[in-house]
Amino acid sequence: MTLTPDLPRVQEDYKRDGVVLLRNAVSPEWIEKLRAAIDLEVQKGERYFAYKNMRERPGTFQDYCLQSDIGQRVAEVAGSPWTSLIYDQIFVKEPGTKTQTGWHTDQPYWPVQGPIMTMWIALDDVDADNGALEFVRGSHAWGAKYRPFKTDQLGAFSHYLEVGNPDYIDMPDFEAERASYDIFHFPQMAPGDALAFDGMSVHSAMGNRTSTHRRRGYAIRFAVEGATYDPRDEVTEWLHDASLAKGDPFRGGRFPVIYAA
Repeated sequence: MTLTPDLPRVQEDYKRDGVVLLRNAVSPEWIEKLRAAIDLEVQKGERYFAYKNMRERPGTFQDYCLQSDIGQRVAEVAGSPWTSLIYDQIFVKEPGTKTQTGWHTDQPYWPVQGPIMTMWIALDDVDADNGALEFVRGSHAWGAKYRPFKTDQLGAFSHYLEVGNPDYIDMPDFEAERASYDIFHFPQMAPGDALAFDGMSVHSAMGNRTSTHRRRGYAIRFAVEGATYDPRDEVTEWLHDASLAKGDPFRGGRFPVIYAA
């Protein structure tokens, strides 16, 4: 049974724009469980990007990744016969967190080549005031590989990594040149809505300018048909898997297949 309403249109939007909004992708029961798990996790007081790979520990995050229908939803949007799990991550912007997350693409931070997808799940109402994600429409298809970078405590740009790697180029200043690009966001996300976006899509996230509205986001990263393992020491070592060799299909070991048609 297909889970995604109007799937041909969804697949067309994803291929064209590099991102598509899926309404009501997560059940109310899972929303409540994930909210509670996130609230416990952020009590650790870590830096903004530090809450990741919780799915490797028994608990709500692992249960959701392995037992929910999220893997099938990814496969449907990507048109893939299988989905493997890379890792998960929490992005919480509390009221008053005005820092904008720097423009970036995801794929340079992971040991993978080929098609990958993030499912970014809203667990609160999300809009331009409290931290909506912005995308450069169609940027996933440019063929540009932008250099990964470190961020500060709140997620803003700090400095580039892999400076000597000729495979990458520096990120343009999309913020300063907004009028030159097709930058857009979805005006409103409700709890349980999800953004499915390509690992090469250029994106950012607005700051939370409100004084009362939290913005809890839960992102899960997936590989699909055609993705291969590509470890790089400077950036991706925390996701390396000795059971996989460079060029192997990105599935198995630390990256279980969670859906197969």
